[in-house]
Amino acid sequence: MYISSLSIVNFKNFKHSTFKFVKDSVNTIIGENAAGKTNVFQAMRLVLDESLPSNVKQLTSDDFHRGLGQPFGHWIVIAIFFDDLSDTEEEQVLANYVLNTHGKLKSTGKGTYTFLFRPKFYIRQALYDIATGHDTRHQREESFNNLVSGLLIGRETYEAIAFTRTTLDFTNEVTYRDKVGDFEDYIFPDPNQENAAEIGIQKPPYFSIVSEVACTYVKALRNVVSDLKYYKTNPLYKLLTLKSKEINDQNNVVEDIINVNKKISSIPEIDSLSKNISRSLLNTVGSTYSPKICVSSQLPEDFTELVQSLGLIVEDSMYYQGTGRIEDLSLGGANLIYLALKLYEYESIRDSAEHITHFLLIEEPEAHIHNHIQKTLFDTFNFNNTQVFVSTHSTQISSSSKISSMNILSRKETETEVYSPAYGLELRQVKRMERYLDAIRSDVLFAKSTILVEGDAELILIPAMVKSALGVSLDEMGISLVKVDGTVFKHVCNLFHEKRIRNYCAILTDLDAAYITEVNDTFATADYIKSQFAAQESGSMRKSELDEYTVGNDYTEAYYAKNTFETELIENNKNISMFTKVVNNEYTRQYDKNRVNENLSSDYLPLRYDSVLKLAKKVGKGWLATELVDHIDHNCHIPDYILNALMFALKGRNIDDILWKMMNYNIELMNAESQSLFDVTKSLKENIKIHTSHWDNSFSRFVSL
Repeated sequence: MYISSLSIVNFKNFKHSTFKFVKDSVNTIIGENAAGKTNVFQAMRLVLDESLPSNVKQLTSDDFHRGLGQPFGHWIVIAIFFDDLSDTEEEQVLANYVLNTHGKLKSTGKGTYTFLFRPKFYIRQALYDIATGHDTRHQREESFNNLVSGLLIGRETYEAIAFTRTTLDFTNEVTYRDKVGDFEDYIFPDPNQENAAEIGIQKPPYFSIVSEVACTYVKALRNVVSDLKYYKTNPLYKLLTLKSKEINDQNNVVEDIINVNKKISSIPEIDSLSKNISRSLLNTVGSTYSPKICVSSQLPEDFTELVQSLGLIVEDSMYYQGTGRIEDLSLGGANLIYLALKLYEYESIRDSAEHITHFLLIEEPEAHIHNHIQKTLFDTFNFNNTQVFVSTHSTQISSSSKISSMNILSRKETETEVYSPAYGLELRQVKRMERYLDAIRSDVLFAKSTILVEGDAELILIPAMVKSALGVSLDEMGISLVKVDGTVFKHVCNLFHEKRIRNYCAILTDLDAAYITEVNDTFATADYIKSQFAAQESGSMRKSELDEYTVGNDYTEAYYAKNTFETELIENNKNISMFTKVVNNEYTRQYDKNRVNENLSSDYLPLRYDSVLKLAKKVGKGWLATELVDHIDHNCHIPDYILNALMFALKGRNIDDILWKMMNYNIELMNAESQSLFDVTKSLKENIKIHTSHWDNSFSRFVSL
């Protein structure tokens, strides 16, 4: 028995989201801060975790999705879908049935448990009366507002109820409107006609899923020292409680503790202190009002309490000699100890025969933990007979996870979307991506947008040029620039698709078009021209393959340098000076410096291109880019194909803040260089090549100031 999927409707960040899970791998939920990773676990724990505090289980209006506006009348739906159900009575309570060829009901091996937080019957009846009692939408809206204005979401108006064998998909907006209500036209269903076969069978009173399954939750390991110091929040407390029941020699230990308490209390100095304090109280308030007081040893004389009082002596490593006190541990050491205790607690519960199955939920285990430990944590631990769920924003953990067992949270303006990056892909395609996404490249899973490049030069120079020319970094834009081999473009861009990760991915590559086609007396020999045409043919084939592969995919697009990245840079006169400075550092003889610089600034572009490519070959493309970074300033020109890729990566996002920062940056440059407002704003608009109405509106607002 395992969880195959989870649906969440109207809870916290999630309006209508579905998570896909697998049986035999660690299921990883990754996402940026505030994307809702904790809320996913809270939703699961509402159904599965017996230890969840009762005050958390009582939902309020604050638990509803913010995008709803007025939440009253809406439902929160948390549906867990199970697979591989056995024939046991407990698991068959969850199972869905179908008619076999003989007309008899047969279990599908799949089942559901659906938690609903919805208005009570009398509220749903009142909503239905509004829908049927008025002819116009305006009248229904007015009556609805009158109904909800004096009501709060709480015990009096809402109920928490569970169903098994649900066949409805509440994440489907049509289904939601049909079964819950249409909050645009204020039309609501008749609660008396609720179809039990669809919504499911109300949970039998004898069945409790939290009693049948075990759920261990390990909270985010941000700073657990305080939890380790207080015995009731220390995982050791629960382990000691369980272990105390297995100890047979309890009476002798209790007798020894009683004798120790008596012996300590009878020490003359302690006995004298006790009597003196009592005498002082009597002298102060008299015997009528004086409380009785006695200083005595308080070692627990109940055996279970005695075992529970045991504590930890800890050190940061096997060979480190410290104080042994928890409060003196490093945060990483404390977190590792806490995690080890929780995992052992999980093992102890798992090994008992009281539960059908076990679910282990670990929230962000990476805090203060060394990278090597993060990567090996889930490879070395034994998770037999347990389904494991881990939330993280660690590239180390995500790179060790399988794409097929990963759910990605992407925070949008009003809600969080959930992506399954392997959805619809063939197994061989998934395995290729899993092999390729190491700790660096797994950054694409966390970014809001991605630009793929195939060279070190682009990886080094583009971020520096964007920051210098536009005043905003790629990180601020939420764009990850990732270097991949050109042959891997297809495999990586498979991730970005309507069915998988709905973030935009731009590809930057070279066309290698021939920039000279005839032999000349200087550099263009017959072999040179031949190599030009060969490169052009190869580039043309690469473009055809990429364009064909990305056609029909709105989330991926390729952008091409006419020849190479270096020739695109040197083509614009604004970039010549930074190359000249590198030449002056790299060449020793003045004659060579003058010759190369003259060629780099030639009006004859083929000569300019040839010279920059020879410079790149001499210095090395990556090293040349590293040197150029030192000479980049705000006057540098970003090639158009890169700007177009940037705009594609920002597609569909509100970039007002980014535009305003770009404009403010250029105003500061204007003040520093005494340029006119007209020149700066005109230059800015031309440089970033934004021709949308969104830009025009933002630009107009700026000029009006």
